[in-house]
Amino acid sequence: MSGDHYQDSEINEDEGELLEIDQELTDLIRSGMPAMLTGCRHDAEVLKQGRLFLVSDKDGEVSTGCKCGMGLYHEDTRFLSRLKLRLAGETPTLLSGSTEQTNLGHIEFVNPPLTLADGSIVRQETMHLSLSRALSDSFREQVWLLNFNVFEVALRISLEVRADFADIFEVRGLHRQRHGIFFKPQLAENSITLAYRGEDKLLLQTRIRFQIPPATIEPLESDLGAVGAVAHWDVVVPPNGGKVLIDYQIDTLEGLEPPKEVLGFPSLVQKITEQGAASQFFQTSIKTDNAVFDLVLDRSIRDLVALTSRYPTGPFLSAGIPWFTSPFGRDALITCLQTLMLGPEVAKGVLRFLAKYQGKAEDAFRDEEPGKILHEFRYGELARLGVIPHTPYYGTVDATPLWLILLSETYRWTGDTSLVHELWEHAEAALLWLETYGDLDDDKFVEYLRRSPKGIGNQGWKDSFNAVIFPDGSLAEAPIALAEVQGYVYDAKRRASELCHLVGQELLAKRLLQEAEELKLRFNQAFWSTEDGFYALALDRDKRPVRTLTSNPGHALWSNIVAPEHIHDVVRSLLSPAMFSGWGIRTLSADSPVYNPIGYHIGTVWPHDNALIAKGFADRGFKREANMIFTAMYDAALRFNYYRLPELFCGFARQGEIDKPIPYPVACAPQAWAAATPIMLLLASLGLEADAPHRTLKVNVPSLPDWLGRVTIRGLRIGAALVDLEFIQTNGTTTTRILDKQGDLRVLIEG
Repeated sequence: MSGDHYQDSEINEDEGELLEIDQELTDLIRSGMPAMLTGCRHDAEVLKQGRLFLVSDKDGEVSTGCKCGMGLYHEDTRFLSRLKLRLAGETPTLLSGSTEQTNLGHIEFVNPPLTLADGSIVRQETMHLSLSRALSDSFREQVWLLNFNVFEVALRISLEVRADFADIFEVRGLHRQRHGIFFKPQLAENSITLAYRGEDKLLLQTRIRFQIPPATIEPLESDLGAVGAVAHWDVVVPPNGGKVLIDYQIDTLEGLEPPKEVLGFPSLVQKITEQGAASQFFQTSIKTDNAVFDLVLDRSIRDLVALTSRYPTGPFLSAGIPWFTSPFGRDALITCLQTLMLGPEVAKGVLRFLAKYQGKAEDAFRDEEPGKILHEFRYGELARLGVIPHTPYYGTVDATPLWLILLSETYRWTGDTSLVHELWEHAEAALLWLETYGDLDDDKFVEYLRRSPKGIGNQGWKDSFNAVIFPDGSLAEAPIALAEVQGYVYDAKRRASELCHLVGQELLAKRLLQEAEELKLRFNQAFWSTEDGFYALALDRDKRPVRTLTSNPGHALWSNIVAPEHIHDVVRSLLSPAMFSGWGIRTLSADSPVYNPIGYHIGTVWPHDNALIAKGFADRGFKREANMIFTAMYDAALRFNYYRLPELFCGFARQGEIDKPIPYPVACAPQAWAAATPIMLLLASLGLEADAPHRTLKVNVPSLPDWLGRVTIRGLRIGAALVDLEFIQTNGTTTTRILDKQGDLRVLIEG
């Protein structure tokens, strides 16, 4: 880094140069994926509450030496890049740590051998350090140091803090030639203020306030574009279990934002607990006879709640931590489709947020077009400066049809006609986008083509630079029509046709239905490969089929665009050894010359991808095959920390000597659509189909996997009605029992 500035007073508005980004890392933005950063570690711990989140090492330390995104973040800015606690200059020895509750963490240590100021030695494992931390709108930490020696111990406790105020894109690997102004630390008796004024002139501050004032506080020298300080407490710890307390709060402040309230740690924990109970956006209760699977479900719901933040339009799901903690259209829409059985409130918030920011004009820099649903919204300095186009950025081809699908599915679960009327103008705009901007060459397929010089090249869910690849390794050139996108469009038009009847647009309803059926016919003619017995991944700009065997056509099965005569072939191919690793279906066949088990989209396993495919299997009558995927995902979840499925993992085959999925180096965890995967897999297994407008719940041939004997669902809401159901599996046969029902609702059970 060059050109760091430090000063005591206000920044000179004329200082600084234009921000520059090198070409290699501009390509990183275009790829749509996180950089494969070196020095990554897989034991990072995550805490999140609202829009504030912390990524630390297993021992609670935040270190700039690791490139896996450690730090305290708010709104795409890292407000804390280093946090180190030392006893007499030594690192405490970790015993255990947990962030299982997502907003509360607990870490236990013992002391290493300590040499005190007077030269005396404190033997190792004679002192216990207990660290508790909590996130609300601030980060709060308390440290208890206990002495189990028979003599008092006088030693120094030190806390080092640094803040680099890096934009999340910088943390991901984007290089900036210049920054704004870093101010010298402001040190007071019981506080440290670290400040930075960005090139956009916005003042950012990290303020650390101590309940017990340190003996001394010292500023630190510049370190890789960060400003910092270290606080020291000289404490005397009484013998025989005597203890001392260090307690501090770290606030992230923007502009002239006033300091946040300081609460005692117990009061803060109580506040967080109460907020957590009030913020349960998901009302349905699910319990099974498999205690471990219950833990998997509980982990999923905890993570979904943690990833949900409130906006003026309602709740919205962030995509994942650490790289994607901001609104993403596609991710939020798919996650809501996976989890509607838990409750509709998040889906309604997502629909309204995306409608509010729906494209209104042609803007090539942001890949914006009228009616288009956004891809990604960022709030950091680079976005504020207009260096990156994410304000918001619209480079996604599938969010627009997925928005229409979610609007329909939310209506099917709620029967809320007012929601349809409220959003119908946006639905019409989305439909118009599909017919005009979405179809670039008037061939009746929806394609994508990047117009922004800083936009994403591939604009489907597989958005890495080499995601759309021919078997010979050459890359497809845009405009590109993806297989799964045609399925989304088909489903969106059929569903929108149904909604048309609510708003009195009968002619449009008829036209959409006809267009959908014509699309299905054209899709099966253009994408089906008789030679391969499978669907092409895509059509390139010359309408050549990209005949690489991938998971994408599994989404087309979910959308029901696959011709009936090809369904069995699709299922068989996706469950072949080349595609099914034993832990799940790979994104690309292991038999392909371009297969890479650690390639982001060319051989890894993505849980949400598997959930959509399993739902497609189940909906087309392949329940046993859907349960194979369900079982693989369940087995994988058991082998990750906290039973948490990550964004993706490597595609290596499951073998006796490798009985665990291999982590992907920079996968988000938690990640929204991965967290939602167990919910959708259970939905597929149970065969639940809501029809709130007709006050009906259909249970289509439920079929539980053999490791689930009983599933009890309470408070399942269909429109205004509630129903409690029990599913019991015995010797491969699953029966359904209605435990309770409130309101006008028919439950139709088949099988």
